[in-house]
Amino acid sequence: MSKQTAAKKARRKKRQTTRNANWLPDEVHAEVEAVGRLAGEILPRGWVFDSDYSNDEYLIWYYPPSGFESTEDDPRELVTRIWVSDPDQPQLILVGTEEDGQIYSFTVEQLLANLDVIEAYRVGEPAPQFS
Repeated sequence: MSKQTAAKKARRKKRQTTRNANWLPDEVHAEVEAVGRLAGEILPRGWVFDSDYSNDEYLIWYYPPSGFESTEDDPRELVTRIWVSDPDQPQLILVGTEEDGQIYSFTVEQLLANLDVIEAYRVGEPAPQFS
């Protein structure tokens, strides 16, 4: 490849990168980055994106190792879930939580700092203490 061709490709790639990064309004771009950061941290740890329950208002992930077998009429949460409706304040519901049970709200930093405690929790254990 000639130097001229390589320079032309480099300029094109730079334009595309700039355009792709800026095509969203700043506030939407910030939200996408926040959700991407969260997903980038939890997916490698075994969390799974829940395409069945995620929608235009919520993005939801669940932690399969936390799951338990229940009867069909058991109203408790079957797995630990994280959901995001506000990217600055992800929410958590622990496995085994009743329908009207505790929902935890965190900042992204707090959630990430408590992932080990969250992932270690199993049904029947005392509620975890978050830092």
